[in-house]
Amino acid sequence: MKSNKLNIFVCLTCGLIIVGFVFFSSGVDSLVNNFNSLNFWWIAAAVGCMLLYWLLESVILHIMIKPMHKEQKFLNSFRVSMGGQYFNSITPFSSGGQPFQAYYLKKQGVQLGVAINSLLSKFIIYQVALVIVSAILLILRLGYFQQKVSNFSFIVLIGFLINLIVMLCLIGFAVFKNTTRKISRGIIRLLAKIRIFKDPDEKIKYMDEELEKFSACFKEMVKDLPTMIYSFLLSIVQLIVYMAVPYMIYKAFGLNEIDFLTIIAAQSFVMMVSSFIPIPGAGVGAEGFFYFFFQQFFVKEGQLGLALILWRLITFYFTIVVGAFFAVKANKKIDKTGLDEAGDGPPPEETQLPE
Repeated sequence: MKSNKLNIFVCLTCGLIIVGFVFFSSGVDSLVNNFNSLNFWWIAAAVGCMLLYWLLESVILHIMIKPMHKEQKFLNSFRVSMGGQYFNSITPFSSGGQPFQAYYLKKQGVQLGVAINSLLSKFIIYQVALVIVSAILLILRLGYFQQKVSNFSFIVLIGFLINLIVMLCLIGFAVFKNTTRKISRGIIRLLAKIRIFKDPDEKIKYMDEELEKFSACFKEMVKDLPTMIYSFLLSIVQLIVYMAVPYMIYKAFGLNEIDFLTIIAAQSFVMMVSSFIPIPGAGVGAEGFFYFFFQQFFVKEGQLGLALILWRLITFYFTIVVGAFFAVKANKKIDKTGLDEAGDGPPPEETQLPE
């Protein structure tokens, strides 16, 4: 609970820092003038993109669970998905969403193995879709951004390689289980020798158990090829919808010079290079990279700062507010349900709500 309060404080602090920077660098008058000139139908379209993004997130989760848990209702999947959005937003590396979702799914009657299987499968598919979409956009718009953005190739290449490595590791963990086990054991023993942690045998046992679960999950996912392909295609649509938010904001300023593909490419680059910043919501880093990539599109004084604030409000703080509503309701429902007969303990600390 204390951890959540700290994370929320960090999110709000980062937001205030960015707002302060925008007001200081752009000036109040230019921000007000640009705000008054906005076409709010396009802002509504940007909000609509986020709503559609959440809906697709819920649909993908639902179709991953449904084949293994026939009683699953879409409304329950939506609640779990939105609660996960909240915890992903307020925890470093978006690490809090899946523990909450697994625990809440279990309280809804879904077997824990089914919940973990579905969530891991969904994460793998999302990561593959992100890498493929980003790679296509990078190829299509590489020349443009190399001319417009200094050090573009170096910055984006690092972000792309990190996401590619994560994707390959996820697949490698499942496909090359024995090789992964040997490498992991070697790393654990090395870390124990340099006194990073104690009890290497206990860590190895835990790692072996988790690797078995992950491998079994991957095998189950591959067996249901139609569901996997359907989820993959929906994940691509979901990513494009999310990447379209800056384009809607761009149009709200009455701008038309830059095409849709170029702007969603810029958004994909922001996602790639900021996704591994170890601050809740990639605070400051996400805004910094948005400023870096989008300054060429919003050239009039005050436009870039206002666009940054609108983008962050719609894609991040809006998610926190709406997601918190579902997370609070879930938390109350869990409190009423109490512990199950198997003697499960309380949810992990990072999935508990602040008072």
